Amino acid sequence: MAESDKVVNAVMRATGESYGLVSELCMVAHETVDECVTDDISVVAPPLVIGRLGCPVLDRLLLRLGDGQWQLPESVDVTEAELSLSLMLPIETIARYPMIGRFGLLARCMDRLLIPDDDAERSLKILDAWLMTFEPSAEGTPAPYPVWALPGRDAFEGWLLARLDLLHQLGYAVRLANEEMDGVRGQQHMFVDGRRADLLFRFTADCDKGRADDWLVLESKTTAVGIGALDQLALSVDWLRAECRPGAVHGMLVADGLSLEVERGLRELRFDYQSMAALGYRRWVRQHSPLHPEAKRDVATINYPQNLSARALVAALR
Repeated sequence: MAESDKVVNAVMRATGESYGLVSELCMVAHETVDECVTDDISVVAPPLVIGRLGCPVLDRLLLRLGDGQWQLPESVDVTEAELSLSLMLPIETIARYPMIGRFGLLARCMDRLLIPDDDAERSLKILDAWLMTFEPSAEGTPAPYPVWALPGRDAFEGWLLARLDLLHQLGYAVRLANEEMDGVRGQQHMFVDGRRADLLFRFTADCDKGRADDWLVLESKTTAVGIGALDQLALSVDWLRAECRPGAVHGMLVADGLSLEVERGLRELRFDYQSMAALGYRRWVRQHSPLHPEAKRDVATINYPQNLSARALVAALR
């Protein structure tokens, strides 16, 4: 996976750096922003500002910029306490809705590429030039930011089933259910109404997330999702409970980002959530596939957050 030649050439002209250095850092910068956006971390690195509409921290930041009496700091990469004081929000809210700025992006890129600290200034120059490729048009229209898509659900489920230790590390001591031991199919189990569950797991021991012989229903989506994904998971959990099998039934949604409405619904229903980025799938795909796959959309899919338009952000550019 690589950044477009148009972007790489623009950054090379702005920095005078070589194609190899620029293309590698631009690619990793794009992948890093993708990981943040799909892990529901707002990116505030003007002119690139991406976050979920309705996020209280991002909304407060835009509101403060709009009043004309506050300026965007050089970077939002400060402690939660400092950001809480600056935005006048509870520290719990800051922690729940994290943000990352240009220095945070730089640190992640340098860690990924093993760039020594002595080259930080040079790397920041390239990163800033890449960010400037997203500056708004003369009319103030923000440049679109394309989140690189992931392969479909089947590819993800195969990847996860080969790495159940990831679920074990999250506190789920589970195995894939099977007809011989559990009387159900672990993949695409069909309920009486014709609905199918993506994956059914059985707990093998008491652990942080359940007890031996409990069930875990996992709904997977390789796109950002809205309330439809929560409805699908909740119905699958309800139908499995209605089958009156021994053991409690737990739910987990895995997706490539989610709306604030879904986030609140998951908390209310006490279902777990893991993003594709947090599990490591998004980075694994980028490292093993040179292709840009087509996004596999369904009724639960929503668009990824877009680069925001705000005159105050243009004024706040360095």
